[in-house]
Amino acid sequence: MTGWSDERLDAAYRAMAGKPAPRELAALTMAAVRAAADERPSRRTVLASFFGRPASRLLAGTLAVLIVAVIVAGLALRPTTGPTTGSSSQALPTTVDGLPVQTVSRALAAEKSGAIVGDSLVAIQGWYDPPFPFGCPAETPGPALVETCASRKLFVSENAERLVEFNGNGASGRQAPSGPYLAALEPDGSYVGLLLPVSDSSSPGSYDPLPVVIVGHFHDVRAVDCGADQKAACDSTFVIDRLAWLDGKTFGPNVWIGSDSAGKTLKPRLDANGVAAALRSALDPTDVVVSMNAVGLVELYALQPGRGVSGGTYEGHPSIQWYVRVAGPQPRFPEMAYDGGSSGWFVVDDASGTLRAVGGWGFVSAQDPSYVPGVRTLPSGDLALPTINEIVNGACAGVGVEAVLRGSKTDPRIAWLEDSTGQATTQRRDVIWPAGYRARFSPGLEILDENGKVVLRDGSRITGLCTGGPTGDVMEPPF
Repeated sequence: MTGWSDERLDAAYRAMAGKPAPRELAALTMAAVRAAADERPSRRTVLASFFGRPASRLLAGTLAVLIVAVIVAGLALRPTTGPTTGSSSQALPTTVDGLPVQTVSRALAAEKSGAIVGDSLVAIQGWYDPPFPFGCPAETPGPALVETCASRKLFVSENAERLVEFNGNGASGRQAPSGPYLAALEPDGSYVGLLLPVSDSSSPGSYDPLPVVIVGHFHDVRAVDCGADQKAACDSTFVIDRLAWLDGKTFGPNVWIGSDSAGKTLKPRLDANGVAAALRSALDPTDVVVSMNAVGLVELYALQPGRGVSGGTYEGHPSIQWYVRVAGPQPRFPEMAYDGGSSGWFVVDDASGTLRAVGGWGFVSAQDPSYVPGVRTLPSGDLALPTINEIVNGACAGVGVEAVLRGSKTDPRIAWLEDSTGQATTQRRDVIWPAGYRARFSPGLEILDENGKVVLRDGSRITGLCTGGPTGDVMEPPF
């Protein structure tokens, strides 16, 4: 498929706007994206739903990305909740992606009180207020969650009120809202701007607020990149993951195709259906895919700094990975020590279609900066071990050791290694385990893998491990 242009895409989307999406549309769209990437190699591509507008309608200088908008309702994913047609007179959905829809004020209060677990997904209703166009001074790029004049934001207020003022010559300024509001950030991977109507500075009606439901999260892990004086603000910032419902229209998962370090648009092997198929065995039937981001390794590290998807664990693997946000119950595999929450994320390797990492659902691995060692009992009575998020670890900087496994129920880390070279002083080595690994004492220490199989016992000889973990060396089978 070649020769795609903004005009051709515009015509195609207008023709499809009132029709059901064919099941093969996702694959066809991926082909269109590849063609567009060949024509514009220095830009970034975002896939969203087909209600958007083409890139040619964007105001000059407002975005440094190429936008391709498609519907993803034909994917093999659980549909979202809510009406698909109608007008602003329709009632907003009460649940989206299995999440209860709450008001702006309630969501802000829950975040402030600590009731929201980690970066769990939250569905929020309010009124979308079209932005007032204005110029921004030149700014030096900083951390993703530090809000600047040029940051992409979706403004959602508690009350329905036009915030743009008009004089005889058109739009003249913006006034503050009368109640609670969110300035939801749209960093890379979260852009939904093309799904929104175009505002006209000469038309007051184009600035009327519209009822909206958005899905996103507080406590984005990228807050660790913010300076000491910015961390609190970054941590409480709401990051949008998808536009779920707007003025009677329901939208599907948000899909983003990123670019490599040289700025060239990525060309993933998998389409969105392929990613969904790779996840199917790990997901609960009621789980919902909220967003998919095809990114390079550098961008993946930026999305999840310090959470096990960084460092040397991907050495020797293709660079394109899919970062997928999911809402719903905890996944069936791998079995890990969860603390609660109703959403999480997966990393899928594009070349092999295999799961590489998992997190969220309140889960905190030893790779996370907020990890605090401690004894947690799993429902089965097994004990949680410090783990890394990797499901299938990659090539690592392996080292040879001569050690034996030791453990104690009263030790915060449960299990560790001790030198076995016969030295007078026994040296302890703290280690991090693969995802899903846990321990039990029956009565001696046993280490179980993610499938519940005993793989090590107290006194087992260990001859190799990986280096570079933040709180200990990483254990990777075979041991």
